[in-house]
Amino acid sequence: MNQSAGSETIAAIATPSGTGALGILRLTGPMARRTGESFLAPLRAGGFRPREAFAARASFQGEPVDIVMATYFPGPRTPTGEDLLEVTAHGSTFILGKLLEASLDAGARLARPGEFTMRAFLNGKLDLAQAEAVCDLIRARTGRGHRAALEQLEGGLSREVKEIAGDILSVLVGIEATLDHPEEDIPRLEGPAVALAIAEAGRPVLRLIESFRRGRLLTEGARVCIVGRPNAGKSSLLNALLGTDRAIVCASPGTTRDTIEEPCDLGGIPAVLVDTAGLREQPGDEAEALGLERSERALDRADLALLVIDGSRPIDGEDERILRGTMERARRAGVPLLTIRNKSDLPCLAESFACDAAVSARDHAGLATLVDKAARKLTDGCDENDGALVTSLRHQGSLGACASELSAAAASIEEHPEAWEELAACRLRHALKSLGEITGETLDEKVLAGVFSKFCVGK
Repeated sequence: MNQSAGSETIAAIATPSGTGALGILRLTGPMARRTGESFLAPLRAGGFRPREAFAARASFQGEPVDIVMATYFPGPRTPTGEDLLEVTAHGSTFILGKLLEASLDAGARLARPGEFTMRAFLNGKLDLAQAEAVCDLIRARTGRGHRAALEQLEGGLSREVKEIAGDILSVLVGIEATLDHPEEDIPRLEGPAVALAIAEAGRPVLRLIESFRRGRLLTEGARVCIVGRPNAGKSSLLNALLGTDRAIVCASPGTTRDTIEEPCDLGGIPAVLVDTAGLREQPGDEAEALGLERSERALDRADLALLVIDGSRPIDGEDERILRGTMERARRAGVPLLTIRNKSDLPCLAESFACDAAVSARDHAGLATLVDKAARKLTDGCDENDGALVTSLRHQGSLGACASELSAAAASIEEHPEAWEELAACRLRHALKSLGEITGETLDEKVLAGVFSKFCVGK
């Protein structure tokens, strides 16, 4: 898609609300320079020279507002593909508000959420997958999330999608050549060979679909539930992972009666750690019973469970039943689980129960290994360099539709061995349309509006 985004000039404050050292006003559109000239007076000759920052006195309705730095970028070689003006002022909400008022008073319109990035998309500066990555990049909370968003912004996902589309198109062109020119002496394609080519084209689609679970964790975060018997050191482990004393810790068992949730960077994955009440066969009172119910619900909803065992005491019969029952509950809920032997700074008396990691919440021994194992468990042990990640539910849906169409195309060859060409070609066209929805080559206007409505104003 390479069309003009419109003739209106838009303006917005591009920095977060609140007071800061600096704040930025952005304008884009055919009247960006003229709008700026209406309220900016350069302090020396040569203001508004393309791509050169200049100091200017900003005013509104004859009243001075601030001394600012401004830069004018003429289109189309700009992020939006249009004339662009950026004004950096002191970060007072009053100053920025007056600068925005001055822009609107001069004829600009207040930008809608994501409209700057939408114009970049409409003017061919970004495809839709790259545009969506801008939002993910802004919201990234960890190193892994940042790298995944940056990879998509730089076109990693788009390149893979286009390569897949190219492979599908090659198959489709071969089929359509026999359909469009039946009078010419073009050898008929062998159905099994075409089915094999379709299956080959579909393999990277399935890989991208499988990457969604990991990609979702980087954007939405993971829920990591810490469970175990009373006094196993669950709250101490929570505090150790957070690096702060968030939960109350004391020698008396049953200190935690309710779930405690705290955000955490878990090996580069944004996570919420959930500390739970200690597991017992028979709760001591109503409050403890309610706490146990919440612990079980937290486990069922988790992306990963850490089952903590007190390594300083032998495993008795009740321990064994509860630990095995918790592992079985996690298995039924489809929640991956790591067993953690805590209190490794003390003599180990719980060797009868196999564990994935040994740690000491007190002195943090083994904590780095635990974090690494937890991150690998959440990502199914996949390496960061295994290819682009799908982080968007919209992309996942389009890839799923593509995979279904490819499967149907292959099935048509098997079901109609003497007249499969038209059926398969129709399915392959639909598969290409689904892929085009990811990059924005084929997209409904309502979907487009929905994508950019999630952005902040000024981006």
